[in-house]
Amino acid sequence: MDLRASLSVLGNRSFRLLLAARLISASGSAMAPVALAFAVLGFDDRPTALATVLAGNTLPQLVLLLVGGIAADRFSRRGIIITGNLVAALSQAGVALLVATGTADVARVALLACVTGAANALMTPAMNSLLPQLVDARHLQEANVLVRLPTNVLRVAAPALGGALVALAGPQWVLGWDAVSFTLAAVLCAFLKLSSTARTAPNASVLHDFRTGWREFARRPWIWSYTLSGTVVVALWLGGYQLLGPVVLDHEGLGAAGWGIVQGSFAIGLVLGGLVALRWKPERLMIACVATGLPMALPLAILATGPHLVALAASAALAGIGLDLSIVYWNTALQQELPVDVLGRVTSFNSLGELLAVPLGYLLVGLTATTTGTTPVLLTAATLILLASAALFAVPSQWTIQRAPRKPAPEPATA
Repeated sequence: MDLRASLSVLGNRSFRLLLAARLISASGSAMAPVALAFAVLGFDDRPTALATVLAGNTLPQLVLLLVGGIAADRFSRRGIIITGNLVAALSQAGVALLVATGTADVARVALLACVTGAANALMTPAMNSLLPQLVDARHLQEANVLVRLPTNVLRVAAPALGGALVALAGPQWVLGWDAVSFTLAAVLCAFLKLSSTARTAPNASVLHDFRTGWREFARRPWIWSYTLSGTVVVALWLGGYQLLGPVVLDHEGLGAAGWGIVQGSFAIGLVLGGLVALRWKPERLMIACVATGLPMALPLAILATGPHLVALAASAALAGIGLDLSIVYWNTALQQELPVDVLGRVTSFNSLGELLAVPLGYLLVGLTATTTGTTPVLLTAATLILLASAALFAVPSQWTIQRAPRKPAPEPATA
């Protein structure tokens, strides 16, 4: 397909504003983890201190994702995104101020991290369900690619840049920029013009909204089967790649430098995957989604066999390409097939399902690798990822989800 046609969605002013907001916000968020880690280590170098702060950021996302999904279908998604960005800006500014004034401690920083995590949890379903109100269905795939590209591009260089800025100026300045980036994103999102959509009846109870969202989720086997598969795949991928990857490379003498090359290759793969998705538009969206997720097993298999750095980096790049393609096709299918007024709730059920097993996955992978060694754990994880993914080909409804017809249609939100 002509690349110019794929980029035609950029003619939509509101979409350009959203893209700019994502780029600016990602410039802060991509560097913030490095700054936060070194800020915590600066006042408390115990591993439990950093773990407490990270848990404070993560736990609200597990608790509040469903609340965010209900809110996204009941209230203005633009309003939720603006509010969430402003709350996150205030909390990150608070952390930066504590670090700059030397008054930071674990309890205060963990509390503010919890606020940031809660804001992100409430924003995520609204952001995930926003595109159908911005662009026509025939442009959803291109829009999904373009909103992910800024984050993926910044993942290549931002951690190293963040580390350099922390070393030169201190973590408080990087955290301060993160707060500014959230604020600028909120300002840009305030100018979004969205098409109208049906909303949950204002007198309906939260329990009613929850049940309605669950019914929409449960009556579509292609959605709940993919979520169930994702529960296994995401937990094993994070446990095998993120947890055991650095351990294996350190044992093989490749160390942090080698792991940095692998992570950089993965990030480059994510960018390449987005570029491929601008051109490759398969008719059977979910079959393409499942198939492109299969390479995620490859880095784990190579890690298990005494990794050669070049082979491991190449496999990480392939996994990155496949993962980004899979995410783009999944988001496009959801936004195309679901009514806009339930999209927030259904995406929150999916997100929660994929995250639920992650803590258990880290624990099981870590304990088993300590007992049996990393090789059998990595081979088992790679095999289970392949089986959990390939099983989706046996779900008939996965084969029925096809791309929306490419007929001319007016844009719902242009200015």
